[in-house]
Amino acid sequence: MNTRGLLWKIAIVLLSTILAHGKANPAATANYEKALQQLKSGDLKIDFKALRLNCAASKYECQADPDDIKLLFSLINDKKFDQALKKVNQILEKVSVDAELHYIAFAANSESGNKEQAEFHKAVIRGLLDSIQDSKHGHSEEDAFVVINVHEEYTFLRFSNMQVTKQSLSQKDGHTYDIMVCKDMSDKGREVTAYFNVDIPTQS
Repeated sequence: MNTRGLLWKIAIVLLSTILAHGKANPAATANYEKALQQLKSGDLKIDFKALRLNCAASKYECQADPDDIKLLFSLINDKKFDQALKKVNQILEKVSVDAELHYIAFAANSESGNKEQAEFHKAVIRGLLDSIQDSKHGHSEEDAFVVINVHEEYTFLRFSNMQVTKQSLSQKDGHTYDIMVCKDMSDKGREVTAYFNVDIPTQS
């Protein structure tokens, strides 16, 4: 590749990064911050679906770093609950709508005897996951679960005791769907197909 071609590619990457950061919606950011403050004050009656959707449109991160998740689970498995609690609380200050993080916080608080905090994170997990389901069943494109990132799909399925065996993408009526073929581990491995609307992660 010649130098001019390389510089042009770098310029495109930099421009794409600038545009991506520029897409943060001020109204969504403000609504997310307001709801997050309510949640941190202990208000579990917030609209969790709006919280997630506003996070996706805001300047904030909505998904934890996979390496951080791996480290946290390692600390939990090694029974280093105080370290896990300190680390997960630090990450939750930056990423607040990742149900997997709240599960780790729930586990660390439970093992540390912090019953009230454990129950809080348990309720947040339920709120986040219920907001993905949102009266949907995931049986078709028209009935698909709406997610703000791919990580949410896998977290939702793991909490539903589903093991993914096959994944594919489909397009229909201008929308993009992730089709996940799974084994329902709570029902003798019965095959189940779950549909997720992935417009938000594919268009971000």
